[in-house]
Amino acid sequence: MHRTMRWLWGLAVLAAQSPLPCRAVAEQQEPAVAEQQEPPAFPDVHYTPPPGDEGVTEPAPPPRTEAPASPEGEASAAAKPAARPGPSGWIPGEGFILRSADDAYKLRIGLQSAYKFEPIYQDGKSQNRPSFFVLRPIFAGSLVKPWIRFWTSLELASNPVFLLDSYVELQPWEEFGVRVGQQYTLLSRHEQFGPQQILFPEWAPVAEYFWTGRDKGVTAWGLLADKRFEYYAGLYSGSPLRQFTTIAGNYVVEGRLSWNPLGPPGSTEFPYISDESSPFRLSVSIQGYTGKIQLAEENFNPSTFRFDVTASGTTRRQNCGVADLWLQGRRFAFLVEGYARETDPDLGILDDIYTSVGVWGQLGFLLVPRHLDVAVRGNWLNPSTSLGNDRFVSGEIQLAYYITRSPVLVVKLRYGFGNQHSPGKDALGAVALFTAPGDVHVGTAQLNLAF
Repeated sequence: MHRTMRWLWGLAVLAAQSPLPCRAVAEQQEPAVAEQQEPPAFPDVHYTPPPGDEGVTEPAPPPRTEAPASPEGEASAAAKPAARPGPSGWIPGEGFILRSADDAYKLRIGLQSAYKFEPIYQDGKSQNRPSFFVLRPIFAGSLVKPWIRFWTSLELASNPVFLLDSYVELQPWEEFGVRVGQQYTLLSRHEQFGPQQILFPEWAPVAEYFWTGRDKGVTAWGLLADKRFEYYAGLYSGSPLRQFTTIAGNYVVEGRLSWNPLGPPGSTEFPYISDESSPFRLSVSIQGYTGKIQLAEENFNPSTFRFDVTASGTTRRQNCGVADLWLQGRRFAFLVEGYARETDPDLGILDDIYTSVGVWGQLGFLLVPRHLDVAVRGNWLNPSTSLGNDRFVSGEIQLAYYITRSPVLVVKLRYGFGNQHSPGKDALGAVALFTAPGDVHVGTAQLNLAF
């Protein structure tokens, strides 16, 4: 009996001193907690992990079956962990994003779209109406460094489809950045907003009349004195959006200076919706441009299967000045712009030089916090101060519902009225009116989808 007890006790001691099987070792290891991702290095964006990322842990590595060849090899393997992708998917404030593990490379795939039903009546007669306001796929992001950014977008709501923007930005410091490529010119702060950021279904008629459009060139900009001042300066080729060949001698030079005594305004024309606090802000700016543009014609060459560009012989010089005022608060946003432009359509014929002036303004007021607002907008334009009976006026009223409490998904209902006078074709000469003479009534039901 005593011999049997001693034999059992010996087996127990031997088992206690023996190593556990590999599976038992693996089950006892604590899982390695994933490293906390750093917020993306983009200003004014609050990072929130995608749903499901909170508290994610990585499984323990499988048991090692072979010892490393040397201690140096083991140290080298520990110093080079396998790269893991950064936070990808839907990132609030950024959209659909793919990132590298070190955040040095980022690709954003987005869309700016607006679908609408818009009956238009010109002098009591129904007019043709488009089904899309914009339909723009976007490919954007950064590479090598977060401050080296790119953007390319197309316009599909057109036949044929055309390149809208394609540029590269370098902004190593907040005080200085440069953008090179085809881009929106910076004459108007209103025109600088994208289609998902403007208050009404489309841009204001007066701003459209004076804006210099998209062009090829370079823009420099920066924020100074804790974002109290913004400056922009641009040099462009003076070629229309769809014309890739620049006519010799064409150029456009633009500049803008903005003062934000209480800090920068919101990132949309309805900051009380998209910005949680929407503090009171005041911002004013002065801006202008000068340029010489010779129009061109494109003709298909069947021998080379290309469109050849030739100068039309019509050259115009323009000088324009603009001032604006921007106010925002917790329940309202107000923007007004005034323009004056001198146009020399024939370079030197004094009798043809004319001056255009215009002003427009809009006010948005919040009805239901972060969901519903009402807005009004008015436009007044005098295409030529030396002509009579040529002015344009319009007024609009709108109700908008922000389904996601952001610019991502918005329903807009708008009614607008406009009237264009004309002294007659012979009296107008080179003066361009905004639209065809007569009364215009517009009713719009529009759905914006942008991400």
